[in-house]
Amino acid sequence: MNIQQQWIPVAHRHIRPRITMKPEYITIHETANTAKGADAQAHARLLARGNTRTASWHFTVDDKRIIQHIPENQVAWHAGDGRNGPGNRKSIGIEICVNADGDFVRAQENAIRLVRMLMNKYKIPVSRVVPHKHWSGKNCPANLLKQWPSFIARVRQGGSASPATGSGLRRLLKVTRPMMRGDDIKKVQERLGVPADGIYGPVTKRAVQAFQKTRGLAVDGIVGPQTWGALFP
Repeated sequence: MNIQQQWIPVAHRHIRPRITMKPEYITIHETANTAKGADAQAHARLLARGNTRTASWHFTVDDKRIIQHIPENQVAWHAGDGRNGPGNRKSIGIEICVNADGDFVRAQENAIRLVRMLMNKYKIPVSRVVPHKHWSGKNCPANLLKQWPSFIARVRQGGSASPATGSGLRRLLKVTRPMMRGDDIKKVQERLGVPADGIYGPVTKRAVQAFQKTRGLAVDGIVGPQTWGALFP
């Protein structure tokens, strides 16, 4: 796994306190910055400048790269549970980018690979891979919280959750009246990070269109053979 190390300068002690820790948890965040260009490199530059608030984390992940800002055995201020809270003192913080010009599905896949590597390295069980909300109650990671069990299942499996094989689960999905329903739709929704109600409505169509645009596919909002293949390679 290619991880770029771009350390926060030690002069920025308010966000890199250089307090030693032994990682016992992994905490998942989302950047909440949907602006175009707000990728991992942009957040690395933000931290390198000292940030505009007292907040830092260990890794930022986007659809193309993973950047590390603080060594894993040092504290970062990311959990929102206070200077001595276990979220800050005992967990590795991972921020997943949600920039509009990025591919959030691929960013999740990169994050899952990173989480698996850290779990193996520090013997951290999947039960201790937690959302930011676990520590402070904040609605973060906002998109993944809607599908947290699915995300953790993918962590357990070590990658993407593929749709089940069998009849009906590679059917053509699109907005119809009455709306299409099924487990295959739920799998697509979980993959795209939208509410997984198993109903193919306008919200799911827009998510599919956004995904198709990032992959250079026909942007029609229909899950056909090419889109199925791109969603679940």
